[in-house]
Amino acid sequence: MLVLVFALFAPGSFILGPLAGLLLVARPVSRPAWLWLLLALLWTAGWLAGTESLTGQFARAFVVVLIGAWLVLLVVRPGPAFQRSLLAVAVALAVTFGWLVVLGFQWGDLEAAAARSLTEALLSQAHAMDQLGGAGSQLGATMLDVAGQARFMARLFPAGIALAALGGLALAWQAHFWLSARPLGPAPAPFAAFSFSDNVVWLLVAALALVLIPADPWLEPVQRLGVNLLLVVLALYVVRGAAVLRATSGRMSTPLAIVAGLVVVLMFVFVAGGLSLLGIADTWLDFRRRAVPTNGGMPS
Repeated sequence: MLVLVFALFAPGSFILGPLAGLLLVARPVSRPAWLWLLLALLWTAGWLAGTESLTGQFARAFVVVLIGAWLVLLVVRPGPAFQRSLLAVAVALAVTFGWLVVLGFQWGDLEAAAARSLTEALLSQAHAMDQLGGAGSQLGATMLDVAGQARFMARLFPAGIALAALGGLALAWQAHFWLSARPLGPAPAPFAAFSFSDNVVWLLVAALALVLIPADPWLEPVQRLGVNLLLVVLALYVVRGAAVLRATSGRMSTPLAIVAGLVVVLMFVFVAGGLSLLGIADTWLDFRRRAVPTNGGMPS
């Protein structure tokens, strides 16, 4: 189900491409595995064959390099799947940006293309809201400065594509364990155990330093790098905070889980902020270790 949801709200090949590679390497033997492999190959091939804007071409090149780098790392660099995913995303971004430069484009060209695409999408959304009338007209009126919103969102394009890739790789890795008779590594740990090196906190410090440097036209590219790095690192800490909360909260009843989900949707900014702080604090406090009983297995 998560595979289908991700495919609907993000480029499907961000998960189906890596999944196809994993299933090919793992040599599928069951009928469901072959069906998923065929679906993944057809979806990815159709997506790669399309012709779009510069952002679409960049995304296609990025996915191709991402799949190749990830599969190579699976063979030559055994280790935690999350670390391999981070390294594959970093390699794919570096190679794809290098390809962009070789073709004679600049980062501003890619950002402008992304802003145009986002502007069209926001204008279409505003128009649809206006067609609703009443409250819809009020909602549409709040989107008058769509060009400004699009430019701001376009600045975060590298962070967005990196986070989409990390999510796609995680789901592909999990899905290949469901479909393959001979998985390529140890089974993924439960979500409640999700963590990463405490040294990532220094990336957070570096990103903040880049964002807070004095405004200067010459330093604007550095600040853009800092903003994108900050978004990625904070998103990782949000996930870590959610894992801590899941590990320490125990089982939840279905009604309580539904209420919690509604709260997350309606107050996402506040919930994400709280989870990021929890994830950062876990660097020093290690909440999950503290929650493990130490008196013979009985809770204190």
